[in-house]
Amino acid sequence: MKLVRLNFSDEEYKDIYGKALENGFASIPEYLRYLLFNEKPETTFDYEELLKQFEKAVSKRKDSKEFRVRDCFDSTIWANIDISARRTLGRMIIHKVEKGGWLPIVPTKKDSGNAQWYKKRSE
Repeated sequence: MKLVRLNFSDEEYKDIYGKALENGFASIPEYLRYLLFNEKPETTFDYEELLKQFEKAVSKRKDSKEFRVRDCFDSTIWANIDISARRTLGRMIIHKVEKGGWLPIVPTKKDSGNAQWYKKRSE
């Protein structure tokens, strides 16, 4: 196997990483393999489905209390998502929130476990 190295400016890196997350890829190399060879990564998690579940849970929320991503999933489902996939899902969500036009939520704080908290904003 040959190794290829690419150098990106900070802006290029931010752009390509954002595109990778938007398209459901956990990393730039996975995204580039997909673009070049139409090769999807072998993953046991369907991030599109997890994002839909998150959207549904947020839409059902009627209060303005702060919440974490994990609070939007059944505890059994959350326990079956490995830590790497949880982090990827969290990065996808914060990216979509910061980009805007997705869900009426805003990031509020991070806790001691580095979990991002959100709050539903009034529409």
